[in-house]
Amino acid sequence: MTESTARQTIPTGQKFSYGMGAIAYALPYQVMATFFLFFVTTILHISPLVAGGIVAISVLWDAITDPWIGNISDRTISKRFGRRHQYLLIGGVGTAIGSLLLWSIAPDMSMSLKIGALLVAVLFTKTMNTFYGAPYYALGSVLSNDYDERSSLQAYRATFHIIGMILAVVGIQVFIFRSTPEFPRGQLNPDVYPMVGVAVAVITFIVAAIATWLIPKDRVTLAQTTGLSLRKLVMDSLKNKSFRAIVLIIFLIEVVFQMTISMGTHVNTFTYHLTGGQMGILGLSLLGMSALSQPFWVFICRKFEKRFALALGMILGLIGFVGMPWAHVGFGWLPIDAPNTLVTLAIFSAIAGVGNGAFMTVPFAMVADATDAGEIESNERQEGLYFGLYTFAYKFGIAISTLLAGALLEVIGFDSNLSEQTVDTSYQLAMAPTWLLILVAPVIFWLIGKYKISRSTHAKTIAELASREA
Repeated sequence: MTESTARQTIPTGQKFSYGMGAIAYALPYQVMATFFLFFVTTILHISPLVAGGIVAISVLWDAITDPWIGNISDRTISKRFGRRHQYLLIGGVGTAIGSLLLWSIAPDMSMSLKIGALLVAVLFTKTMNTFYGAPYYALGSVLSNDYDERSSLQAYRATFHIIGMILAVVGIQVFIFRSTPEFPRGQLNPDVYPMVGVAVAVITFIVAAIATWLIPKDRVTLAQTTGLSLRKLVMDSLKNKSFRAIVLIIFLIEVVFQMTISMGTHVNTFTYHLTGGQMGILGLSLLGMSALSQPFWVFICRKFEKRFALALGMILGLIGFVGMPWAHVGFGWLPIDAPNTLVTLAIFSAIAGVGNGAFMTVPFAMVADATDAGEIESNERQEGLYFGLYTFAYKFGIAISTLLAGALLEVIGFDSNLSEQTVDTSYQLAMAPTWLLILVAPVIFWLIGKYKISRSTHAKTIAELASREA
């Protein structure tokens, strides 16, 4: 180690600069997470099972590249760019180009050409997004080693990440999926999807360029284990029990919650019969509360512990994501198509949003603390590797959830050629994902208890690292 492990505070301007960079990652990623399955099945008329397979392959590839790219950035030396910044620029430009190509695939192409074009475009886009994301997340660990300061920094990142998600979910549904006489539900209009790619590309490029300029550069220190294989480094990092716990937690959270998100456009369209604008309101309720809840989660982390905050977020997420379909569809307590249906849906979305706010902030701060614990064993900083493995678990969970979502659409009889689904299909669209949520939730709570890093243990870790440098 070459620089001090003394307590590091972060100026507000640097927090703002770092946080803003999250938009360039969140916007293209969330657009794909929210609309890709709907685009492929409903607009391009590709089988849900094939569509789920395409998404699963792309996300699995995306996940595999995360620790690799993170490890590369750990070992990069550049006087001009530091360890990470060149990858922010490469990834931002590449993601913009990939988004233009991906959302311009035409429905009238042959089926084999559509499938091939989708695979190439989505693999390229996700790879470029990883070139931006893995080094970017690593920067969140090196800017400060303070237990509470990291929570604050991640709250800034989460807020801007949510802004990117709002642009993706709400902005597209309100400004691009506009209702027309021919397409009252604008998301069914195939002609608007190329504009999705244009919007994503322009915003991603601009934000990535600004982030490359404003975010402070990482220290230029070559790791000492250059000769070790990536597999060996990965296995060694997973010996860190708290890090292993948070990796498994985020994997399971993404499996169960992302299935709900992947099928959300289907549910809102065919079960709740919402227009693009109405779906935008629900998205704004969820994401707006995710952003507004950030000060609350920083307070909870400072008042209690990060693992308590994550457990509380899980409870609120379950109330929102499970309560909405059970109240409206399962038990019928709140009827669908009533004048106030949008209001009641928005209330559940807001509750889910508060829980989601914890998922957006707390795990990242927990990973940053785990890198310090890992340094005790390895005597080197491996932020890129740790955050690469974290995002691997995150994206692998999404791959599994999307594959399950595609299979579920096939099993429940979803027909992309119908403008309305059968009553039974509409019911299953809303209810089936909640059963997996309820089944997996106890395992997630158990794993949260396995994360052992607290404020006091982290302080001892920082003190030991400081004593090594003295």
